[in-house]
Amino acid sequence: MAILETFHAKGLTSQAAYRSRDEAAFWVRAHRNRLLAGWVCDLTDEDSQNYLRLLLDADFARVSTSATEGFLMLKIRNDLMGFGIFLSPAELKDVCRRFEQQALLEQGEGVPAP
Repeated sequence: MAILETFHAKGLTSQAAYRSRDEAAFWVRAHRNRLLAGWVCDLTDEDSQNYLRLLLDADFARVSTSATEGFLMLKIRNDLMGFGIFLSPAELKDVCRRFEQQALLEQGEGVPAP
C-alpha cells in the first residue's frame, strides 16, 4: 500500500510542477505582449487600450505555438508598416526577445506585471 501512496504523491507533485511551469510561461508571454503593445503604441498613434486588448487576448497568451507567434509578429509588423515604420522580421524578433527577457527578469525578481 505504501508504494501506491508513493506513486500517487509523485504524480501529484509532477502535475503541480507542470501546472506551475505552464502558468509561469503564460504570465511571461502576457507581460511580454503588454510590453510589445506599449512599445508599438509609443511608435504609433494607436489607441493603447484596444491594442493591449488585442495582444493580451487569451488566444495569444495561453497558447505558445510557432503559428500563434508568427501571426502576432505579422500583425505587429503590418501595423507598424501602416504608420511608415519598416522593420525586418529579424529586427522585430529581436525586439520581442528583449521584451521576453525583461518579462523573465521581472518575474524572477517578483515584480508584479502591471
